[in-house]
Amino acid sequence: MGFIDNLRALGLQRQIMLGAAVLGMLAAMTFLVRGTLQPSMSLLYSGLDPVRAGEVINELESLDVAYEIRGEAIFIPANVRDKTRFALARDGLPRQSVQGYELLDSVNGFSVTSEMYNAAYWRAKEGELTRTILTTPGVESARVHIGANLRSGFSRSQPTPTASVTLSSARRLNGVQAEAIQYLVALAVSGLNPEDVVVIDPRHGILAGPTVGDVEAPGIVAEDQAAALEQKIKRLLFARLGDGNAEVSVNMDVSRERTVISDVRFDPESRVVRSRTTNDSNETNQGGGNLTVASNLPQGDGAGGQNESTSKSSTESVAYELNETRTQTERLPGQIERVSVAVLLNQEALGIDLTAADAATQIEQVRQNFEALVRNAAGLEADRGDTLTVELMPFQALPEVELTPAPSMIERMLEQHLWSAVQAIFLGIIVLALGFGVMRPVFAQGPAATGDEGEAGEGEAATEGNTSVDGDLFEQSNDPIDYLKDYTSENQEQTAALLQDWLKEDRKIAANE
Repeated sequence: MGFIDNLRALGLQRQIMLGAAVLGMLAAMTFLVRGTLQPSMSLLYSGLDPVRAGEVINELESLDVAYEIRGEAIFIPANVRDKTRFALARDGLPRQSVQGYELLDSVNGFSVTSEMYNAAYWRAKEGELTRTILTTPGVESARVHIGANLRSGFSRSQPTPTASVTLSSARRLNGVQAEAIQYLVALAVSGLNPEDVVVIDPRHGILAGPTVGDVEAPGIVAEDQAAALEQKIKRLLFARLGDGNAEVSVNMDVSRERTVISDVRFDPESRVVRSRTTNDSNETNQGGGNLTVASNLPQGDGAGGQNESTSKSSTESVAYELNETRTQTERLPGQIERVSVAVLLNQEALGIDLTAADAATQIEQVRQNFEALVRNAAGLEADRGDTLTVELMPFQALPEVELTPAPSMIERMLEQHLWSAVQAIFLGIIVLALGFGVMRPVFAQGPAATGDEGEAGEGEAATEGNTSVDGDLFEQSNDPIDYLKDYTSENQEQTAALLQDWLKEDRKIAANE
């Protein structure tokens, strides 16, 4: 008996219920199958410039590749990720946001002046250097500026080029990396010295350049020295008190000025005669007596009365040789001017009985002992103004932190594939329910589907009563009346129970009416 005949034999209400159940099952199966068979998404590109990301998305749409945008990342199905990457690379995607020597491809020699070509050349040079710097670990963005002064054809001197590199990094680049960037830029530009290249990070200041050694290095050196001294004191205290029972803070004040002091000293006790000079002189002076009338007369009595005087002088000059000491002192930036050390010790770890009568004396003695120990270990100098503070206080108990163990392989597999397994199991249950709970009862209505509604009701009642159909007996007689006679004669008890159920249903219907 055909499937269509079985459907026709059912009542209208059951046909509607069966159709709704089948449609609901099909919808649930479709949803679960799509969720189960949907491929996992994998990262294609992230952190692209919006313009470059738009070009990639446009190409994905032309290639008919499904994609998802999550923030700044583009995800595509994992099974086509590698193929799609090769296809995008074939078309030159994603294009670099920084252009290099490709800028020179569009330069036309017939319409470009020398100044325009030089400007395009230096732009290309800066772009190529920027691409190389971006490969440095930790560098997020970079920009290179080359100060190339164009020399006139009538100039005899070659101008000195300079360059600056501005970059942004997640963490501060160390001196070796900044110096490597300096040499990278200097070797790419003819005549450029590495010292003339300045590397700048807006968040961390000047990393490399002519003034880094005078300005930035002292602060960095002071921080490193303070950290090293802290660790040294902590190791010394932990050996006595145990780990976690001492806290140390070291602060260093360093000089950022460069000073040159010249000192010249002479030793007067070490004088030696280098030369001696003596000069003797005699001088005679003649002069007249008193002024009278006779002194104005010619030779005669009035010419007499003249005086004569003689003088002698002697001078001596002695030159000595002295010991001379010349001292020139240069104080470079980074000289330690003052060191401050603060030490906090856990009072409970010292083993002092606070209830004893001399507890205060014991605490003071222990504090002095630790103070002397730390002072000698740190090399503090009182003349320089170094200070040391040692305090004993009880530490607060820290809450215990429970470490979460790493997930096992089974837990990772369940986390990754649990939802897919649940969907597959649910799909199997729905398929079984549809097969055994909906479709099988429909086909089980076959023996009673060819008669009228009363006969169909008898077939349904027979099915609900879990009666078995004898196939051989049904094949012998095609008349339903004969089949019912034979069936009732062989199954009298089941027939009586079926009739009782019919009577009960009729009574309920009559009572409701």
